[in-house]
Amino acid sequence: MATRMPIILLSGMAADGSLFAPQREEFPQLVAPSWIDPLPQESLRHYAGRLARFLDPGCPCIVGGASFGGIVALEMASQLRAEACVLISSVRSPAEFPWWYRLLRPASRLNPATLGSVAGRVAELSASSLPRGAARRLRRLSEPNAAFLRWASWAVLGWQPSPGVRNVRVLQIHGDADRTFPVRFTRPDVVVAGGGHLLTLTHPKIVNQFLQRAATFAA
Repeated sequence: MATRMPIILLSGMAADGSLFAPQREEFPQLVAPSWIDPLPQESLRHYAGRLARFLDPGCPCIVGGASFGGIVALEMASQLRAEACVLISSVRSPAEFPWWYRLLRPASRLNPATLGSVAGRVAELSASSLPRGAARRLRRLSEPNAAFLRWASWAVLGWQPSPGVRNVRVLQIHGDADRTFPVRFTRPDVVVAGGGHLLTLTHPKIVNQFLQRAATFAA
């Protein structure tokens, strides 16, 4: 192992640390923390700041995440001594969102609960014109036990990257078959042939090699 620098990886909004099980076997210094509870109508930027203070290892580190976790990690990286931010099946800015995310961005003016109701209605009325996965995710937002999912979706829709994000060293890996964040809207450093949205589980060897290069690069 080239470095024992701490690696902090955040899961997607509907996942947990088990998403990185193959990576934890390879990198003993890797931590995959649980989400802390958001404050009512808390912005993604503010939430990332609180999470950064909670997880700060007090030394240089690598921070990153998958999907939603990558977005939060990007905001955290500017507030930690992060040598790099690793994005796995994630995006660098709202400009990389697919069109169906952009379509919903005005809904960020609502509160998370209302957003859930609107998303469920959109899925009901537009299911035939939306990608299957997008319609499924919209329906999930209206479920009673999806409070964190509603907040996270609302926060992403209203995400305005902080100025410090521009100074973060970003390393990005993405699958060319990702339907959540299609690769054509992104500019990754590594594109995984046949890779979907769950790269850490479906292509663990490639992701581990990518993390190893990132760790070596940051050392």
